[in-house]
Amino acid sequence: MKKKLLLIVVPVMMVFLIQCASIPKMWPANERRSEDRMFALQQKIGNGLALGEITPNEAQNLLAKLENLRKEYTVLRERRTLAGEWDPFLGRLDDLENEVSKVRAQPSRIDETKIEDRMIVLQRRINEGIMAGRLTRVQGRELQLRLDTIRRDFLQQIKDRPLTLEERSGLSSRLDMLEVDINRVW
Repeated sequence: MKKKLLLIVVPVMMVFLIQCASIPKMWPANERRSEDRMFALQQKIGNGLALGEITPNEAQNLLAKLENLRKEYTVLRERRTLAGEWDPFLGRLDDLENEVSKVRAQPSRIDETKIEDRMIVLQRRINEGIMAGRLTRVQGRELQLRLDTIRRDFLQQIKDRPLTLEERSGLSSRLDMLEVDINRVW
């Protein structure tokens, strides 16, 4: 009798447990962990932008991706879900975290933009000096050749990789000397 009762009760209990496990539930651990991770991601992006590790365009792109993840998170949080339904979301969150880390680890090209901006300003000054008659054709040609050499070196250096600190300081000092010479004859 006890064996028959046990044979009936055990399968019924197993069916009951399986049914309970497969019912959609709220997963507060996933919610809390996801909220914390998204907040930390936003801080990493902001810190990277503040430190110059991330350009404004990169930060805007990353924040847009984070906003899409937040929308998806809100949908998941507001309805009852199975544990497996969180996996794709968590995978995309992992991918975004990796992308932010990768972007922050790569040297920024912000300094290169500053060098390019300086070259543009010096080019304008040379052109204005020639047009206004403050620079002779010979002086203008000499200054233009120096600027072209600096520009060629710069483009060669950034072709495959970001500038190193030594390259950046070398280019900057050459631009400084050129600027002093332009100011002297202007």
